[in-house]
Amino acid sequence: MFEVIKPRLETILSTIANKMVAIGITANMVTLFGFFVNLIATFYFATGHLITGGILILFGGSFDMIDGAVARAQRSLRPSGALLDSVMDRYSEGFLFLGALIYFSGLESLLGIILAFGAWFGSILVSYVRARAEGLQITCNVGLMQRPERIILLGIGALLQGVLWYKFSIVQSTGMVLLCTLGILTLTSHITAVHRLIFSYQELGR
Repeated sequence: MFEVIKPRLETILSTIANKMVAIGITANMVTLFGFFVNLIATFYFATGHLITGGILILFGGSFDMIDGAVARAQRSLRPSGALLDSVMDRYSEGFLFLGALIYFSGLESLLGIILAFGAWFGSILVSYVRARAEGLQITCNVGLMQRPERIILLGIGALLQGVLWYKFSIVQSTGMVLLCTLGILTLTSHITAVHRLIFSYQELGR
């Protein structure tokens, strides 16, 4: 999904990045700001303020794309910046899924807790397999559920859960929309991780 809109998005991000660089904003600043937005999103997510939480998840996720564009605009694609970005991404996702776990704990939903853990575990594996493959000199960008897709899906799921919470009692009592969202994230993340593992294994065998 992300790959389809990527060319247009890169043009927009490049324009934003050039303006940021012009006023002295660095890529590391953008990375850290996005992380703090995700921390705030986690609080709203965990406490059941899902409309606000969903908006903040999407807003915070946008900085993950902007920081790379800012680094390119600065002409400073440094390994240290890439390392900081990767680590903050993992922390951000970990906190967001913790927010989901706390939310379902409040609903006393064992299934929700399991799916929140499963989605987090899958997202970690997707990133780990890619990092391990690239450490072995394999370019591994394959798979459906990469980070942008995960963040967009989680943010939209939280928003829909928040909107429908007021209208349908079953959505309110079970967290049905988020359960479905986390179920999809769990399944597709693990499929993506296995896809990357098979792809990398085959590439190493050639």
